[in-house]
Amino acid sequence: MEFQCIPDALGLNPEQWSLVAGFLGFREEPESRVGYLARMPQERVAVLLPQLVGLGIVRRRETAQGPWYGLIPVEELLAKAALAAEDPDVFEMEANLLRRVVEGFGTPGLTVISSSEDRDPARRIPEITKYADTLMPYIDLRLGTRCNLNCTYCLLGHENRTTRTTAEIVSDLMLGRRRNLQKVALTGGEPTLHPEVLKIITVARTLGYRQVILVTNGVTLSIPGVLDRLVEAGITAVGISFDTPDKEIAHELWQSPVFDKVSLAFDAVARHPQLLLGSIAVITKKNASQLPDLANWWADRNDAMENLFVPNIDFVMPEENAWLNREELLPKLTDVMEPVLKALEIAHGRGLPLTFRGFPLCLLPGLERYSYDRYMSIFRLTSSAEGDVFDKTSVDLLRTKGPQCRRCKLRRECNGVSRGYANLYGYEELVPVRGA
Repeated sequence: MEFQCIPDALGLNPEQWSLVAGFLGFREEPESRVGYLARMPQERVAVLLPQLVGLGIVRRRETAQGPWYGLIPVEELLAKAALAAEDPDVFEMEANLLRRVVEGFGTPGLTVISSSEDRDPARRIPEITKYADTLMPYIDLRLGTRCNLNCTYCLLGHENRTTRTTAEIVSDLMLGRRRNLQKVALTGGEPTLHPEVLKIITVARTLGYRQVILVTNGVTLSIPGVLDRLVEAGITAVGISFDTPDKEIAHELWQSPVFDKVSLAFDAVARHPQLLLGSIAVITKKNASQLPDLANWWADRNDAMENLFVPNIDFVMPEENAWLNREELLPKLTDVMEPVLKALEIAHGRGLPLTFRGFPLCLLPGLERYSYDRYMSIFRLTSSAEGDVFDKTSVDLLRTKGPQCRRCKLRRECNGVSRGYANLYGYEELVPVRGA
């Protein structure tokens, strides 16, 4: 959902509202940290902060180390907006959602990947539907942040590399089952590095999880016998990160010379044809031109295996490592559309159901059925004294749309662009799709 009534009532332009949305992810920080946390260039933060302070939306607190900034309490913010809200019903709906975001700040929870409600077969691809419906809804269960790579675009690259306790992980598994969720994806970091990963898989199956998905960089799967033991414990699907068939570029992106090992992971999965297989390529400036070659590489693997294989090309999210490396990694969307379209054409021509994520639909006209976003929704599941809560708004705030998107016929199903992307490049590339 895109907030409209509240920012309009506060008189905020899209850039000002984007910084306000960024403040929802932290309490108070020095000016030098605000840009990093809000995914906004620091020079723009320096311009916008005085504006928001002047509007009474952000407070400045002087300290011996310099000024700190934080959003005013949410009820004060909403009281300001209520005075100028044009539609009281829409305002109240947005206000309740904003309250939920603030109340959930810092609350431990699980990410849930759910199937889309769109069931019209004319709007879907059968192989993708089968793949998605088999695996969803599932909980995204992070076993820790420890990893054997440090990808330049990693969403967790800033963190100390830690491993969660098995007791914590089992507690999350039990929360998922309490909500009758029966599928789980083990993620990281690199989940196969957890010392008790086999036990965790076994516990998940014992608790009643029918699908256990392993999301991996593939390095350890090249070791003989590793995948065999994981399958014996209960793994039913595997997702392998693989960004390019160019060994040199792969090593640059992954910051480790493991290309041959990751390639062997696909061979290991092929020896277990009952496993569903996914693969994700993160599109950056470095590998975008190789996407057509990647489509052929994936299609060759698909021809040689019996597994249901649904790969995906995912536009880089400017978060953590990718934000720090944004100048060398983050392209403009329109600069990569030619190889993206060519890759999709090659894959589909060879019978491979290649999907995409992270792209506004106006840039891929006629290919909406291959948008993996059409098949899924992302929620946060938290537990409190009042009970378990599913929240989508805090996830939706990571994405944004331009004012012109309100005129697009695809606005309800399109996720727009990441907020960090808009903070860097704006909305000029987005062109509303006309029609009924």
